[in-house]
Amino acid sequence: MKNLSGKKVAILTENGFEETELTGPKRALEEAGATVHIVSPQDKKVKGWNHDHWSLELAVDVPLHNAHPQDYDALMIPGGVINPDQMRVNKDCVSFATHFLQEGKPLGAICHGPQLLIETGMLKGRKMTSYPSISTDLKNAGVKWEDKEVVVDKGLITSRSPKDLDAFNKKLIEEIYTSVYEPAHAST
Repeated sequence: MKNLSGKKVAILTENGFEETELTGPKRALEEAGATVHIVSPQDKKVKGWNHDHWSLELAVDVPLHNAHPQDYDALMIPGGVINPDQMRVNKDCVSFATHFLQEGKPLGAICHGPQLLIETGMLKGRKMTSYPSISTDLKNAGVKWEDKEVVVDKGLITSRSPKDLDAFNKKLIEEIYTSVYEPAHAST
């Protein structure tokens, strides 16, 4: 396993994140040695969704109004139907995510998470995947959409659903490691 010791990763989320799509990557990143912060427009806690009902609440480590994207080496956006829909209309969430695309820092988004990235206007020509129900939205934003468990395009890591979490987590960790230790790297 790649060692991400000393690296900081933000998980940007709102209420309604799909539980496993936040907790799985968070655990994998922490096991790889990264410091992981839950960043949210919510100040104290953010509430998850588990398939068809509300689930656990997690502490917000850094409220979005206090978060600085330049302090993080990478960003991860969990899915869930509610979470990205709320974030895509929040200009501060869009701005936070935009930083990672502009700087070429690793950015992972799973399931419906890529909906937030559409609002950046920076996806034209990028290869991505997502939950199938938002594939048309991504294609309309100029994405070359692929039906694969994980797609990596120059540090942008995307997956379709919780069943792809193992592949997503592995590629997310690899991209963070590679971007930090091999800066000339540009995966395709």
